[in-house]
Amino acid sequence: MIQQPMHFRLGVFMPVGNNGWLLSKTAPQYLPTYQLNKDVALLAERIGFDYIFSMAKWTGYGGETQFWENSIESLTLMSALAEATTRLRLVASIAPILIHPTIVAKMAATLDDISGGRIGLNLVSSDHEYTRMGLYPEDFESFRHQYIDEWLRVVKRLWSGDTVNFDGEYFTLSGYAQQPRPLQEPNPPIVYATNSPGGFQFVAEACDEAFISSDYKREMNSKRLKEMAAERGRTIKTQSALLLVLGETDADAQRILQHIREGADYEAITNVYDRAYAGDRRVRGQELLEKGFPRTLGYQMQFLVGGPERVATFIEDMAVNGDFDGVLLVFPDFVEGLKRFDDLVMPLLEQRGLRA
Repeated sequence: MIQQPMHFRLGVFMPVGNNGWLLSKTAPQYLPTYQLNKDVALLAERIGFDYIFSMAKWTGYGGETQFWENSIESLTLMSALAEATTRLRLVASIAPILIHPTIVAKMAATLDDISGGRIGLNLVSSDHEYTRMGLYPEDFESFRHQYIDEWLRVVKRLWSGDTVNFDGEYFTLSGYAQQPRPLQEPNPPIVYATNSPGGFQFVAEACDEAFISSDYKREMNSKRLKEMAAERGRTIKTQSALLLVLGETDADAQRILQHIREGADYEAITNVYDRAYAGDRRVRGQELLEKGFPRTLGYQMQFLVGGPERVATFIEDMAVNGDFDGVLLVFPDFVEGLKRFDDLVMPLLEQRGLRA
């Protein structure tokens, strides 16, 4: 047990795409309505979670489940949830390649006002759907971190309230200023998800929080990233995202996982993990699932499968040995999953000194 009580942060990765993160017909099936997301947010707030996070997703991956063909927009959703909630921190996602920094600076300042200073911005640097939208520059992968770094510098300058003259490689502003400033000082937290060297450098130099792999025993990702920030005179927080399959026992959790596996949407799995494949997409999906199970049963998400003790021990290990500050959770069924987590796991985290 931890000697000094700490507060390990708990977040919910909101269901803004249909059926959540599971590529399966036997997983819970639902549409990403505002009412569902509101119910999840209010439940998370009631049981003591710290924040909610919504991704930026514009189109889906088909298959029998029509995976993520239905999705709702992140900033719009968080604006509504800002009014519905009172305490949760709200992290909205935005892709710099899609929206000019002057527009985002104004939108975020407005949302910070609506929420009473609870907004955070997660930056998304790349996704194949931007190519399908015709908005992905040629060879963007080679300069994407330089682009979003300049984009973010412009946003932060605008949040200062000063008149901005900026002549960069990608953006030019001449005598431009905007008010009001965000409520949070010096600015709303900037979040970035990465496991690449370029991403680590960007986080260390310009961001406040990072989502990184929880495979810290191999690479010590969290500790290394915090060291990189410290070398630049900065501090950051780290967290990881996990798809939680929680059972009454470890065996019960495995039973739930196997039931979900039985309905695997092989075509959608191929569309997510090998979309350029030209052969039989169902056969390829079966191969991908066998090779990468359980990870390939979800959308690029690490699974945590077990009973309450196993889950609590994993989270404690993240906090103590991995030097993580929090975890962002995905559930097969978000309402049921939150209730079960509150009943079975939250007391164990409190007993272990992880929830001050």
